[in-house]
Amino acid sequence: MPKERPDDTQRTEVPPIAKGVAFFLVGVLVLHFAATFLWNAPSNPIKDSVGAQVSGYMRPFFQQNWSLFAPNPVNAEDELRVRAQVEDPQTGELRTTDWADATRLEWTLITHDPAPSRASRLTSNLHRRVNTAWDALTDEQQEIVAADYTDMDDWRPLADDLIAAQGGETSGRVANIVRADRVATGYATQLARALWGEDVVAVQFQLVRTPVPRWDVRFDPVPDDPQRTVRDFGWRPVLVDPDQDEAAFADVIDGLVENR
Repeated sequence: MPKERPDDTQRTEVPPIAKGVAFFLVGVLVLHFAATFLWNAPSNPIKDSVGAQVSGYMRPFFQQNWSLFAPNPVNAEDELRVRAQVEDPQTGELRTTDWADATRLEWTLITHDPAPSRASRLTSNLHRRVNTAWDALTDEQQEIVAADYTDMDDWRPLADDLIAAQGGETSGRVANIVRADRVATGYATQLARALWGEDVVAVQFQLVRTPVPRWDVRFDPVPDDPQRTVRDFGWRPVLVDPDQDEAAFADVIDGLVENR
């Protein structure tokens, strides 16, 4: 008699753990695609309600700069510079440091590395975010942002002045520049403490844009004083996030300084 063959339609049961892993990965992808959709979507009530969470997820690892491609390729070097006021613990006198170019420190991660870390783009992305928010302001509001502020626990003084400059009505451009100013101040604080120690009491940052030479003059000597656009922001008190790992940040900066 012929041997009985197993039913061709019979399939091996998938282990429960494999099903769980598959459902988890699908869920992660769905959430990622949802966040990406909201990030690129026009302003709407849903996006406005979860904008901070979506921004925190997308930046800096999933943000892309489409200006790499025509018709508007990147045509300038964008740099973020930081300086600080350091208090002498014995005399109480304040010393203003020289400007430190945070972006050029990060560029040391790119040199001779065909696949550099995304850490090499942090200040470039921050420059773009702050600069975009700046461009949306009126001339009067830009002068306000360039002014010094000493009491900024919640950044409300800056926001109030910006709102008053546009007739007392709040707007998205005020929210954007206040958030960008706060983020840049937090970064400047960490950089300043890593470079100049714990006695830093105030920081200032500036945006510097240097045009890239045209293709037809790319081999010409670099001018001693190239044309630059410099946007100065006012002095801000130090801003420390309680969840910030200052020691780890300082270790990274020390490594960048050594690379330079």
